[in-house]
Amino acid sequence: MSASVLKQYIEASLGKRRLTLFLKRATLLNVFTGELYEASIGVYKDRIVYVGSAEREAERTLDASSFVAVPGFIDTHMHIESTMLTPFRFAQAVLPHGTTSVYADPHEIANVLGKEGVKMMAENARFLPLRFNFYCPTCVPESNAVTAGAELKPEDIKELLDSSLACALGEVMDYPAVLSTEQKMLEILKLARETPLVVDGHSPLLSVDELNAYVTAGPEADHENFTTESALQKLRLGMFVKLRGPEILDVPRFVSMIKSLKSAPNILFCTDDLMPDTLYEKGHLDYICRSFVEHGLDPVEAVRSVTLRAAQHMRNHEIGAISPGRLADIVLLRSLEHFEVDSVIVDGELVVHKRAFVRELPKKQFEKSAQKSVKLRELKEDDFEVKPPVKDGQIVVRTIEFGSGGSDAGMGYLNTIVTSFGRASLRVKQGEIILDDSVAYAFVFERHGKGGGSSYGFVKLLKEGALATTVSHDSHNLVVVGKNKKDMVNAANALIRCGGGFAASKGGELLALLELPIAGLMSEESVELVAKKMKGLRRAFLELGAPDHPYMPLISMLSLSVIPHARITNKGVYDVDRQSFVDPIIEVREE
Repeated sequence: MSASVLKQYIEASLGKRRLTLFLKRATLLNVFTGELYEASIGVYKDRIVYVGSAEREAERTLDASSFVAVPGFIDTHMHIESTMLTPFRFAQAVLPHGTTSVYADPHEIANVLGKEGVKMMAENARFLPLRFNFYCPTCVPESNAVTAGAELKPEDIKELLDSSLACALGEVMDYPAVLSTEQKMLEILKLARETPLVVDGHSPLLSVDELNAYVTAGPEADHENFTTESALQKLRLGMFVKLRGPEILDVPRFVSMIKSLKSAPNILFCTDDLMPDTLYEKGHLDYICRSFVEHGLDPVEAVRSVTLRAAQHMRNHEIGAISPGRLADIVLLRSLEHFEVDSVIVDGELVVHKRAFVRELPKKQFEKSAQKSVKLRELKEDDFEVKPPVKDGQIVVRTIEFGSGGSDAGMGYLNTIVTSFGRASLRVKQGEIILDDSVAYAFVFERHGKGGGSSYGFVKLLKEGALATTVSHDSHNLVVVGKNKKDMVNAANALIRCGGGFAASKGGELLALLELPIAGLMSEESVELVAKKMKGLRRAFLELGAPDHPYMPLISMLSLSVIPHARITNKGVYDVDRQSFVDPIIEVREE
């Protein structure tokens, strides 16, 4: 900022220069003191320059006497790709909910398109009235058990950081590499030591000793919090603990924990992976705040968890509070308890008023080359051929099984996604495997053109038909689960033709198709349309007898090789605990 510009701000603060915007007689939530009191807010250009009771001249004055003024909401850990929207469409979806800043980890698209994908996300986000900040992904690929579309080496990460496209190191989810001091991971973490970069974390299920070592390595925050006990352990070690929504948290239990603490300055709220139907129907950070307040959390504490504390964590003192000198990101709430947003101001500009956009956002198309990421020919029934080692008899196969969940939302979700190996005895007749009602085939096809091939296994995930997706964390290869070749071919080829997404097939007919042609992960359609298709997909899950979860479809977790215990990647059936591949067929009994 030049001296002449600073002079203008000071003059506007003193009333010697006309304000650009004046919010008159709002009820101000002061995030520093926790007070609620009447105050008017003066904005000059992009900054707040006055908070007080005096009258001021302005180009535009809004009567804010019916509203509570709070800082714009800040999401410090999320993946835009998980909303299945491009940054442009995401901005359209979240600004009316009061979110004005996001710190997004683009490791989903990085696993498909590498650092070029990160650059595409940043380009699509430019010049939008939402503050997009990008982490640099640290774990691409997630492990050596997969073939991803790209690899980010330490030099690639340094390039992204030096170019200012990325502002921090993204979630360090390969905690085994941290604890075993693998050289590549040490080189990545060293970059944060050389500059004061925030390092985001991912550390579920670590022992006390392991967590100490992990924090020593540099990660300072974690969103993988399922129990109050593990969250408290992280708080005690100085970590920022990021809490997600009620789909995967026992909110009442976490509210009790927060209220029991004498001080909780390191508790934040974030969205992480938010499905498009949840975003459209329930909201963004406002939804999470509302969920916690409904269960007894002080609304002031909820606001602090998405404003001041979030800004302090990201070392960004330009946002996070309504105070002189800070950027003018302000939300006017009709109801503090219900987080009912009326107006949103970003950079001193009124963007949303009376829940509607004041003006249309500049439409931005995503880079066209990102639409050619599914590099597979159309598949045939022969591609789903599994030849048993006997012509007639029985085989015992290794099945991948998801957990049964539980009544506790947090542990229920964790128990669901932590898979295990089971066994199933299947008949073989005339060289054909006869699947029983509970067992389906699982195929993974490397779809990035890297020559990674395909693999097969057995899974307990659906009763009939087939499901296919290219949203398969984190390598995002084509995963197909089905009971018969006809439906598997139908679902897989529907995605190959449209460039990726989700498909469900039954009786040779498509039940649902959610097209995500941008890197096989995102759509350029509106959140309303994408949410509608997501709801259709959920209905198809039900018809096929496939378990679903509001946080994320289980098929998307089938190939994630860093979560215990049993997975399948394009390289084969994978035992995560032993870090080795295993045969899908265990025993053979010939007749």
